[in-house]
Amino acid sequence: MEVDHRRGDDVPAWLLDTDYNDLCFHVCQAFFPRTGAWENIKRALKGTYEETVWDHLAGTKSAPFPAGEYGKIAVKVIDDRGNELLVVKDLKEAEG
Repeated sequence: MEVDHRRGDDVPAWLLDTDYNDLCFHVCQAFFPRTGAWENIKRALKGTYEETVWDHLAGTKSAPFPAGEYGKIAVKVIDDRGNELLVVKDLKEAEG
């Protein structure tokens, strides 16, 4: 099996669950770094939003969040073919 490494800004989407319970992935933050559709989305929503919202959605860094009840986070990355990779990190281990 060949492994293809990409930078964070070169993936179609990555999603963050800030309190992963090992059973169900719940999207708390969503990012779409490689889309060029932001202008179309803005027009379709017909709303007024701060530019920082769009910068955040196209970014590679999550907004700060407190550790949740389960003490774990999960990051799901979706590649060009729709394949998903899930990585789970224990926040308690990361502290120590």
